[in-house]
Amino acid sequence: MGIIQTLATRFTAIDKLTAPVRKMAGSVQGFAKKAESSMARLDRRLNKLGPSFGQLGKQMIAFAGTALLVSGLSSAVNTVKDYEQANANLASVMGTTVEANTLLAKDAERLGEITAKSATEVVGLQESYARLGFAQQEIVNVTEATINGSIAMNAELDRTATLTGAMVRTFDSFSSIDAPEILDQMTLATQKSALNFEKLETALPIVSGAANAAGIPFDNLLALLGKLTDAGIDASSSSTALRNIFLDSAKKGHTYSQVLENIKGSQDQLTAANDEFGKRGAVSASILARNIDETAKLTKILASAAKGQEMSGVAADTAGKQMDTTTGALTLLSSKYEGLLLSINKGTGAMSGFRTVIEFVANNLTTIAVVIGVLVGGFLALKLAVLASQLALFGYNVVLGVTGALSGTASIAIGANTIALNAYKFATIAATAMNHLFNASNPIGWIILAVSVIALIVTKFDSWGAAISMLLGPIGFLIGFIVSLHKNWQMVTDAFTNGGILGEIKAIGKVMLDAL
Repeated sequence: MGIIQTLATRFTAIDKLTAPVRKMAGSVQGFAKKAESSMARLDRRLNKLGPSFGQLGKQMIAFAGTALLVSGLSSAVNTVKDYEQANANLASVMGTTVEANTLLAKDAERLGEITAKSATEVVGLQESYARLGFAQQEIVNVTEATINGSIAMNAELDRTATLTGAMVRTFDSFSSIDAPEILDQMTLATQKSALNFEKLETALPIVSGAANAAGIPFDNLLALLGKLTDAGIDASSSSTALRNIFLDSAKKGHTYSQVLENIKGSQDQLTAANDEFGKRGAVSASILARNIDETAKLTKILASAAKGQEMSGVAADTAGKQMDTTTGALTLLSSKYEGLLLSINKGTGAMSGFRTVIEFVANNLTTIAVVIGVLVGGFLALKLAVLASQLALFGYNVVLGVTGALSGTASIAIGANTIALNAYKFATIAATAMNHLFNASNPIGWIILAVSVIALIVTKFDSWGAAISMLLGPIGFLIGFIVSLHKNWQMVTDAFTNGGILGEIKAIGKVMLDAL
């Protein structure tokens, strides 16, 4: 009797839960219909506002293409801006205006299209010569040769300009029109000796002044430096020693070549060199004394690069060969592209209008990208929210139908809700089948036992009942959901009152997560 009384007590506890469940089912059936209808309307409106997800993917690809195009336009505008700024800097150095430097601008644009250097780089080269005091026509005289020389000797453009300009200003025999000869001879010297541009850049400023004062021709000076470099003397030491040789020879009233001949004829060349030039110049002087004939041969080769001679134009020829590669072709293409942009920049009519559009897009690229990104992102987020809400509402309707079946709610109460009604019918059929099963084998005992188990799970839900319900599959989930809904019913109703449909959906979602 004790066991039967206990089971009856458990059954009574479960029966007390039935009335609240029926009340809940009746209260939310109107909400379910309204929520489902509202979500359907929202989804239809979204479909009218934008394309399907497949169409949206195509639009995203188009957007990416547009972004690349805008990025290219932005780069084009920056190219024009850099060129204009370079001209402004040049005008500032020369103490003139951009309009007054038309000759330089035309030459920069011309060379920017036919050489491997862009017009902006050419303007930077012009600025280097302007800082040395060259006038406009002088700059035009030296610019193209400097470009060829920089490519031929693998040197930076501004450094090539600085060194070439210094040689023009140092040697009395040179003027700006001799820049091609200077660059041809320096290029040939790097090909016929161990000299390179960096060594020339170090050595020539040290010794060129003394060489000019001593009347040493530029080609002869290059040959002397070449032979010292071939012997392993570093550029700074060789140029310093050579400068001292020129100065000491002049001080004694002799030419350096006469002194070197005397050293060459001595039995002890090093001692003779030390007597003539001291410790600082002895080694270099003895090397040059032993290489007088070779120096003369190299001087003759370098002289052939003088204006009108056989090797004249060697810098341009060398530069052409170096640019006869895929990399060179791409570099020339880039220069021509910049020339096209600069011609557009100077255009009028339609081309001028195109420039205005480019500048507007480039200047507002960040804002445009943010606006488009926000619109696309917002649309995707809204579509995902609708999908999630529909899934939540579907689950809610299923639980509503099952709850109605278990609590005895008439099907007409949820008749307008197709999902809930189907769930209701399924649960009713399942319950009927279970009832027949129970009737076939002592139904009272089975019912009392099942109710008792459910009652224990509900009573101990927070301790171990939840764990046991997980083992019962869908029935366990249903038990958990009902318990969670019962616990959070006030929260659900408050959410509907204060937050409307979306608030109610969020609350139901929390209940489902709590049940899970």
